Formats: sequence, C-alpha cells, structure tokens
Amino acid sequence: MGEMGRSGSEGEFEPRIVAFCCNWCAYAGADLAGVSRIQYPPTVRIIRVMCTGMVDESYIMKAFEEGADGVLVAGCHPGDCHYISGNLKAEKEVERTKKLLDLIGIGSDRLRLEWISASEGEKFARVIREFTEQLKELGPSPLKRRQTTTDGGSSVAAAVARGGPGSFAEEVLSGEFMWRCLGCYLCHSTCPGGLRIAELIRVARSEAPREQVDLMCAHGAVPLMWARMMANPALRPNKLASLPEGLDFGQKGDVYFFIGCAPLYDVEMEDLALGSTKAIASTIRILNAIGVKPAISPDERCCGHDLLWTGDFEDFEKLARMNVEAIRKSGAKLVITSCPECYRTLKVDYADLLGGLDFEVLHISEFLLKALEEGKLKFERELKRKVTFQDSCRLGRHMGIYEEPRKLLTAIPGLELVEMERNRAEAACCGMSSWLLCGEVSKRLQLERLKEARATGADQLVVGCHKCKIHFRCVQEEKLPPGYEDIKIPVVELVEILAEALGLDES
Repeated sequence: MGEMGRSGSEGEFEPRIVAFCCNWCAYAGADLAGVSRIQYPPTVRIIRVMCTGMVDESYIMKAFEEGADGVLVAGCHPGDCHYISGNLKAEKEVERTKKLLDLIGIGSDRLRLEWISASEGEKFARVIREFTEQLKELGPSPLKRRQTTTDGGSSVAAAVARGGPGSFAEEVLSGEFMWRCLGCYLCHSTCPGGLRIAELIRVARSEAPREQVDLMCAHGAVPLMWARMMANPALRPNKLASLPEGLDFGQKGDVYFFIGCAPLYDVEMEDLALGSTKAIASTIRILNAIGVKPAISPDERCCGHDLLWTGDFEDFEKLARMNVEAIRKSGAKLVITSCPECYRTLKVDYADLLGGLDFEVLHISEFLLKALEEGKLKFERELKRKVTFQDSCRLGRHMGIYEEPRKLLTAIPGLELVEMERNRAEAACCGMSSWLLCGEVSKRLQLERLKEARATGADQLVVGCHKCKIHFRCVQEEKLPPGYEDIKIPVVELVEILAEALGLDES
C-alpha cells in the first residue's frame, strides 16, 4: 500500500482503501468500470477473491493494521452467490468485525460491505467515490503503517527468514517447538535445577521472525492484532461502550477496576455466547454492593499479556506505559482485576518493566475475601448445587492464589465444593495460552480436564479466567472423539456465581 499513502498535489489527504472483491461479480464490475472508462478516485487497491465468503476478519484487521484508512468488501447480490451462501457468510463476518473496530477505537464506519454485480460498473465507481469522500471526512486512520522487520532482531532469525542453513537454533526458531509451551509453570515445580523454562521460552520467542507468530495463533491472530493496534497511542479504545447501563463507576477513585479485553472476547467468540462482558458487569455490581464505586478509564487498553508471551516486547512496553498512566490519572492506589492474566501482567510484569508501581494490584478473589472476613460481603441466597473449581495457570502457579476463590465459594449457603483429582499447584490447565497452536494437543488437554471435572459429579465447573471459559466452552461445542462423549459440563466464571449468590445476577 506504499504509494497509496501519498497526499494530493496540494497536500490533501487521499485515503487508502483495500477492496476485497468477489471474482464473479464485484471484480467483474470493477473491470467493467475500467473498460468503460468510468472515472473514480485512484484510492483503492483491489484484492481479487473467489468469493467474499473467504474474507476472514483477520484479512480485514490486517489491512487496517498495515495502514488502510478503509476496507471495502464487495460481493454478489444475495441469492446470486456462485457458492450458494458465501456472501451471507461475508455479511456476518463484516458485522462482527465492525463491532470489534468500534471497541478497539478504529470505528465501524471505516469498513463497508456492498453488493455489486458484474454489470454494475457504474455502481462500483460510485461506491469508491462515496467511500473516498466519507473517509476524507473521517480523516486518516489512527493507525500508521507498522514498520516491521523479518529478522526478529537477530542474525539467527534473519537466517530463518531467508531459509538459511538448518542449524539447531534455526530449527527451533522456525518450527512449532517454541510455540507449544503454555507457560503454565507446571514444569517449574518439578524441575530439580529450578529452571524457569517458560521464561526462557518467552525470551526465545522474541528472536523468532515476527511474521511467524501470527501463523502460530488461532482466530487468525486477531487478538494479537487488536493488542498491537492498541499499542498505538493515536487509537482511542471504546471498550466502555459495551457495558450495560445502571453500573456505578467513574473515571476517578481510590479503587480502579481493570476490565481488560473481556468485551472483545464476546464479539470475537460470539458463537460461544460467553457472557464475558456480563462477568465484568457482575464484578462491578458486586463492588457496588459492598460500597465501592470503582474507577475505570476510557483510555485503558489491552494489558499486553499475549504480546509479552509471544515475544513482542516493544508493543508490550507501549501498552504497559499507557495503562499505568491511565491508572495514575484515576488517582487510584488499588487496582482490582478479575482476569488472572491481567493480574499477573500488572502485578509482576509491569512492576518488573517500570521498576515498581505506586499502586497495589489484587485479584478480585483477594479483595472480596477480605470484604467477606470484614462482614461487608454476605451471601444470603442459597445455591443448592455441587461445583468444582479450575485453578488457572496464571492465578495459581504463577501467582499462588488457590484458597481465596475456594473460601468465597464455600461461604455460599447450600453450595458444595468438590475437588478434581489434580488441583491447586498440580492442576492441569485449559490447554491454551496466548492463542498459540490450538491443535490436537490443546484439545486433548481440554478434554482430559473436562473428563476430570465430570468425574467429581459437579453440576458446574467454576473458572476464574475468561480464557479458561472460552477454551472449555469451545471444545464442548465440537464433535467429541470416542471416549469423551460424556464430558459436557456448564462452565461459569467465579464472579458470575458470586453475583448469583448475592442476588445480583439479573440486575
């Protein structure tokens, strides 16, 4: 898109538009506009696809990440798709991507979907003219084109990118080996030499060619893309727009609630009906119920956990500094988060990077247990059910939080907590970290853990991590292999069941 970034002769902003056009209709329409000499601005670069149904959200997000001011997806009219319903699939994908763009802060009006037939050359030209003028009014995308390199910062990574000699180091950096580590710390507790293998892997990943990282990630690396986008200070996230009305929070206060990327998970994994935003709302309602009006900054971004653990230290540092500044502006001296990854990242990694923090960081279970012990939190609703608790890697082995969630659950009248065979420091994880390599190994880990949960006789599996919920829900929606037909169990977040016990779940 290099030449597209130039301004007009008088310095006028000329938008950069990437258009994904269906081979059979929209691309033919664009061709007709050309041979008919129908004029339209030279602001568009067309990518020809066999069907708009193959235009994944990751393609659209990548175009924006690389500096596009607008993206057009143009396909056959409904009912005319050469592949029956590819255009309807594209419509659903575009609508989902628009929601993400609004939450991230790019804006859904920079993404456009049009139905253009092979005979509508004039319509194609008109759409480009209209979209160009619309983008001129919006101004340039807040995302400047990223200056990326393929060498990953080392001669070894450069050799990998060139396809150089197959040394052991190059073999490690270019294969799947490094990306299979979950960073779960299970090996840390058993290594007789006390080696921190996960930390070594994290550093090694920073030496790998950067373009390789996205290829190793699930969901087309979209979660990594939105994190990298938020590392740009020109972008203004709009995550708070997803929260329901009636929640009592402000921009300043003694207690800050870091919401993380939960609202984006609901959009990205909408088919799973996660309710991650509902869990965030439940947390705020619980805080309100014990007299806390938390501060939440509109400038808050992704914590950067996934970037850090995939070796993108540069963008992680940008996010860390911007988030710490947002927290400091709120005046808070205490930061609470319900996400274990955010918790570990803020409490450990931000502190390591910045040489300490001038505020305390607690997981929501720590904060609520203290409120319970002080008599501020009282569960009055009886929940007659049996539950088991999943110790997430970041909350458990990384941060040593095991008993706090359990004490909160056992304080609920009528609730019985039963333990899985492997629990606390020996607990098996959900099989995924930083969206890396969602394959056979990950699925097997998830299935085995769900089988263990079902063996307890529990009615629900309670998790303290948004991603644990995502991965356990996801694998249950897939076709189950032989031997795992009876592993289905409802998965709920800790804050959801606490809110239910307080009678706040339907507020």
